[in-house]
Amino acid sequence: MNIIDKTSWGIITARGGSKSIPLKNLVPVCGRPLIEYSINAAKKAQTLSRIICSTDYPKIAEFAESCGVDVLYRPENLSGDLVPSVDVMIYVAEEIERKEGAVAEILILLQPTSLFVTSTQIDKAVNALLENPDANSSQNVVRVPHQFHAHNQRVVYDDGNDIAFVYEKEREMGYSKQTKPVYYTYGNLIVMRTISLIKERTMFGRPSIPVVVPLYTAYDLDCLDDIEMAELMIKNNLVQIG
Repeated sequence: MNIIDKTSWGIITARGGSKSIPLKNLVPVCGRPLIEYSINAAKKAQTLSRIICSTDYPKIAEFAESCGVDVLYRPENLSGDLVPSVDVMIYVAEEIERKEGAVAEILILLQPTSLFVTSTQIDKAVNALLENPDANSSQNVVRVPHQFHAHNQRVVYDDGNDIAFVYEKEREMGYSKQTKPVYYTYGNLIVMRTISLIKERTMFGRPSIPVVVPLYTAYDLDCLDDIEMAELMIKNNLVQIG
């Protein structure tokens, strides 16, 4: 694979067939299409030299192009709601190399539903990888709040007549905030070396550098109720835009 060294591209994945909200990636949030938030953050990022939108829908492609974003149409077999993001990223990398002869050393997965990702967060995650040549990926993560910790999770038994901790033995060892191990979950973006993506078929090539971001910025918009919450967060200045 021909690699353009020390170059980073942002890949915005935005298919048109969302079931939770029809054409979710174009739904207005505070008067702006959802995908515009990711586009603006990517355009402000100093580490990205190119932004590419992977889509299967003409209206999304038209809007992305109007914002100065390159568009790469994806085939039908990569347009379903159960298609893993890694398959889309692999297609983007291989198709661009096939068409243009080379691809960036680093690719960044930007999902429009993570609308509160900022240019600063993008640059920090990309630089974490650029400054660590032995690492194959970096990822924005948030610390799991105490009430959502795995040791607090329950599962229902006996047709709803009984409930118990999923990890009973682990909870016995970590029963309080002070005794529980610190866990992290997905934040709002994933950065990967293209070579690792292709060879290992994963976006999380190890070593993978964690970049901790605030909980609010990891908000994920999935259903109609999420739009109202996102707008409240924006109007009350709980998040930084772009």
